Amino acid sequence: VNGTYSSYWFTNKNDINVTALNDRFAETCQALKDQGVIIYTVTFTSNINNTTKGYYRNCATSPSQYFDAPSQSDLIDVFEQISRELANLHISG
Repeated sequence: VNGTYSSYWFTNKNDINVTALNDRFAETCQALKDQGVIIYTVTFTSNINNTTKGYYRNCATSPSQYFDAPSQSDLIDVFEQISRELANLHISG
């Protein structure tokens, strides 16, 4: 949000602030969970602060579906674990 561009175009031409973006993020996560969507979240890089990690942890369907991957090798491991979990899902109708 502090850069020139964001998902809301020019950040200096709107009144979107970090709190509003965080609220929208939380609302979107909850709406998806209310619809039964399984959400995995991943933070990547070593300089993510604990507050941001908390938003992603809370967004995940469960705390075990949140992953922090501070390095590329960690990220590879995370995606391998997620793919194993997803391989065990079955669609029923």
